[in-house]
Amino acid sequence: MNYSKTFKKIRIAKGMKLKEAAGNTLSISQLSRFENEQSMISIDSFIELLTNVNTSPEEYFYLLRQEEENELKNYFNRVKNLVNNKKYDKLEELVIDLKNQKPASNSWMSFIVLFVESIIVLDKEKKPLNQPRVLSYLIQVEDWGEMELYIYAIFGFVFDVETTYLLMKTAIKKSRLYQSIPQDLKLLFSILSNNFSAFLLHKRYDYAEETLAIYEKKLLENTLLIEPHLDFLFNKGIFAFTQKREEEAKVYCEQVFELCRLFKLTEQEENYKKRYLIWSKSYLDPDFQELIIKIGFIS
Repeated sequence: MNYSKTFKKIRIAKGMKLKEAAGNTLSISQLSRFENEQSMISIDSFIELLTNVNTSPEEYFYLLRQEEENELKNYFNRVKNLVNNKKYDKLEELVIDLKNQKPASNSWMSFIVLFVESIIVLDKEKKPLNQPRVLSYLIQVEDWGEMELYIYAIFGFVFDVETTYLLMKTAIKKSRLYQSIPQDLKLLFSILSNNFSAFLLHKRYDYAEETLAIYEKKLLENTLLIEPHLDFLFNKGIFAFTQKREEEAKVYCEQVFELCRLFKLTEQEENYKKRYLIWSKSYLDPDFQELIIKIGFIS
C-alpha cells in the first residue's frame, strides 16, 4: 500500500510545505524520507502527521483506497487493450515487468500476474491454465470480502467447471453483504456474466442456463443499472445461438442495440454488434469459442 505516496499527495494538495506538515512530530529530513519511501515511521507519529495536515484517518484511508483502485484500473485497462488488440507479446512483457517488482504473495499485483499468464496460455493453447494457487487462496479464506469476490470474478474461467459452479454459490451468498453499494452490485453481475461465458466455453449449457436464471432473479430484486440489463439480454441471445435458435438470438440482440441507441451508448453498441456478427457467422462451428471477462471495477 502506498501510505507515504498518498500522504505526500494530501500535503501537496493542501498547499503545505514539509516544515509545516512535519511540525513538532518529525524533522523535515525524516518526513522527506518517509514521503519518498526511504523509511518508515511509528503509527503514533503518522496520526500526528495527519492532524498536522488537517486530515482525519477516515479521509486518509478513503483516499488511499482510491489510489489503489486507480492503480488496479490502470493495469486492467492496459491488459484489456492489449488483449483486444491481440498484442500478446506486450502481455508477456507486462508479466516480466510485474514480476520484477516482486509483489507480495496474495497481493493484487501477484494475482494480476497470474491472470495475465492465464490469458496468454488460453490464447496459445486454446484451453484455460489451471491456477491452483488462486483456488487455494479462495478456499482458505473463510469469510470472503470484496477482494475475494473480485478475484473470483476474473478467475472463474481457470478452474474446472464444477469448481466454478460450486464457488458461484459462495460468491452469490457473500455478495449480499455488499449489494447496497452500486459498484459492488455491479460486481455481482460481472461474476454471473463471466461464469455464464465460462460455462459456454466448457459447453455446460445446463449451468449457463441456470446462471441466466439467477441473473434474471437478481435483476428483478434490485438494480437500476443499465449495463447488467444489457448484458442479460445479450447473453440470452448468445444462449439462443448455442441452442441453434438463430431467430430468437436475433430478437434479443436487436433489443440490446435499440437500448444502446436509446441511452446513447455508442461504444457499447459497437461492441455488442461485433460480438453478434461473430456469433451469427460462427455458432454452427463446433470449434468456435468465446470467453468474455468483465472486470468488476472497470466500466
